Amino acid sequence: MGRSGWLVGGLLWLAALGVRLLYIEQSQTSPFFDYPLVDAKTYTDAAERMGVQGHWDGGDAPFWQPPLYPYFLGFIYALFTPGYYLPRLVQAAISAFNCVLLYLLGRRLFSSSLGLAAAIAAALYGPLVFFAGEFLPPPLALFFDLLLLLTLPWAMAGRPRRLLVPGFCLGLAALAVANILLFLPAALLWVIIVRRESPWPRRLLNALPLLLGASLVIAPITLRNYLIGDDLVLISSNGGINFYLGNNANYEETIRIPPGPAWRALVSQPRTEAGLTQASDQSDYFFAQAWDFISTEPSAWLLLLLHKTYLFWHGEEIGRNQDLYYARNFSPLLSLLLWKAIIAFPFGIVAPLALLGMGLVCCNRGQRRAEIDLLLLYIVVYALSVILFFPTARYRLPVVPPLLLFAAYAVSALYCLGRSRAGVKLAWAGGVLAALLVAGNFRVGPMNMAGDAETLHRLGFVYQQKGLPANAIAAYEKALALDPEIREARFNLGALYARRGRYDRAIAAYQDFVVRYPGYPEARYALGNALLHAGRYAEAIVQYEKLLNADAAPERKAVQERLAYAHIQLDQLDAAAALYRDLVVQAPDSLRFRYQLGQLTEALGQQGLARREYEEILRRDSTHVDAGLRLARLLLATDESTAAEVQLKRLVAAHPHLVAPRWLLATHYAAQHEGTKALAQAQAILEIRPEHVEANRMVGHLQVIQGDTLAGVKNLDRFKKYYVEERQQAILEALKDQWRQQLKGMF
Repeated sequence: MGRSGWLVGGLLWLAALGVRLLYIEQSQTSPFFDYPLVDAKTYTDAAERMGVQGHWDGGDAPFWQPPLYPYFLGFIYALFTPGYYLPRLVQAAISAFNCVLLYLLGRRLFSSSLGLAAAIAAALYGPLVFFAGEFLPPPLALFFDLLLLLTLPWAMAGRPRRLLVPGFCLGLAALAVANILLFLPAALLWVIIVRRESPWPRRLLNALPLLLGASLVIAPITLRNYLIGDDLVLISSNGGINFYLGNNANYEETIRIPPGPAWRALVSQPRTEAGLTQASDQSDYFFAQAWDFISTEPSAWLLLLLHKTYLFWHGEEIGRNQDLYYARNFSPLLSLLLWKAIIAFPFGIVAPLALLGMGLVCCNRGQRRAEIDLLLLYIVVYALSVILFFPTARYRLPVVPPLLLFAAYAVSALYCLGRSRAGVKLAWAGGVLAALLVAGNFRVGPMNMAGDAETLHRLGFVYQQKGLPANAIAAYEKALALDPEIREARFNLGALYARRGRYDRAIAAYQDFVVRYPGYPEARYALGNALLHAGRYAEAIVQYEKLLNADAAPERKAVQERLAYAHIQLDQLDAAAALYRDLVVQAPDSLRFRYQLGQLTEALGQQGLARREYEEILRRDSTHVDAGLRLARLLLATDESTAAEVQLKRLVAAHPHLVAPRWLLATHYAAQHEGTKALAQAQAILEIRPEHVEANRMVGHLQVIQGDTLAGVKNLDRFKKYYVEERQQAILEALKDQWRQQLKGMF
């Protein structure tokens, strides 16, 4: 490639990078920009564990997803401060370079002008721009895919060992997105066929470096999976469940399962239903489920395969945990590069043109070359790999750049046919293109710029995590209006209302949840808590008892405590005491349970039982203030003043800065007519808390009695002052509370 080629490549890279940087800059206004979700969160979390925490081994189990992308992110995190902007800049640079690689590929296979046209289209191709700003592997995978397509023809022009290079590229591409593995046997077959001048044994031998190159890259990952997980997993273990999602009798339902309890239940099926614990066995379980559907209902599967083929070539961009069209709200640039209005731009135009171009190339014997056949083979095999699973915008993206080459070829061929006045051929080509355009854009739906139910659910979750409850509530309510069956949105909505003190709305949300999904004890528990906070104690008791009777309480002890509290509020002390007795049996070391039981038995007049609990608490913790004070009061009430005094002195010694033990001791001394001791304790209290009203009065009276009238009067004046202030504050608070109650009644 001469100077002009390098100049074109450089300018192309800068232009493509500029487009992607502008999109990233604009997309910062999106709530999702700094809060990755689902797969993006999985990748960024893994990258943080590697790059920040230093856990480069990737965890203690075989990889769930291909590992190259999280390692790539982890390397960026290790070099720079983890964040959400810089990694996107690096991805933008790689995505822009992919346009240069496409230019080089087109220049080699067709012409410089055709390669440039395809590369410019790639630079402005909306989904390519969008995914350059997502924490997902397509830009990285596409980089190695294009390198593979460039280096394979180069390798065939030299010695067989050159094939190690495209083998390395294929292996690295597989570590980013494993679909490319299906292309390996096709590429090997292509190499064998192209070298038709050699005898068969030599052809097979010459193709081995390609297989060896890919194996050398993948083998360390397989070995790592085996050493860490004691399990034979080639790259990752998510292949089985992905194959099942795209090949089952309820495709439309399973493919829409959102992240959350339903997804976790599906993923855990091999373990819960078949007792399988190894990653490879769990993947095989889902493969077996899919094959069972294929073998028992072959006609239904073939129809599903045709449906997925149509979806693959249809113009609409099918989201997977993200809505590409909703992202247009945050980027005017993306709004120009991605839209739907009668046609789905850009794939609704690119795919028909590319299919026409592929057909024209196949019909043009002079254009057919082994290198172009390789490109055709790549498109067919990669498309098949996506269709066999399930088509989405993200998964079909690696096919788009080669399709752009054939789309550019189709435009060029139509132009040439028009200039040469080949009317019949032009009419045929135009008719085919028109038919493909109609089919590829058939029933293109409107863009839902307000967001579908799942997008609004994710938006609500992001707002909730960012501490914006009002925004989260609005998003959840919109999501539920569109789809009332989003469990997490309904549950989170109840939680948000409860945190904001709007218990009536929280109760309504939780009651609706419990009616719809009675098998979720967490929701019933939350409903009980909301009823408890709202003061609807009898209703709370019903919910807590249902949990305990069904043995489904998520936190049994916590439920029993709350149930006991509700009984106390209704003056049902016997029931509350019975619950706390059971709690003490369950957790005999819990001092809190024992203390509550002591208070309840004391309130029921069972002084002996209360004393026993307090003494047991103090035996375990002699400095326990509350139990010590309760025990001291009990001892004073039963005329065991000496024991009470000992207990209070122990508390004062253990907690010299606490007022309560000193005050009880001071009043005890005063009752015993030990004025000097009472005065000492009251004065100690005033050193800790000078505004203590009753201590000021006691000190003043005792000082007057002991002849220190001046000091006594001074303390009594303080008593009057603090007493008046305390009364005024109490009256003010009572008025405020009264007005709060009146305002509640008004609204």
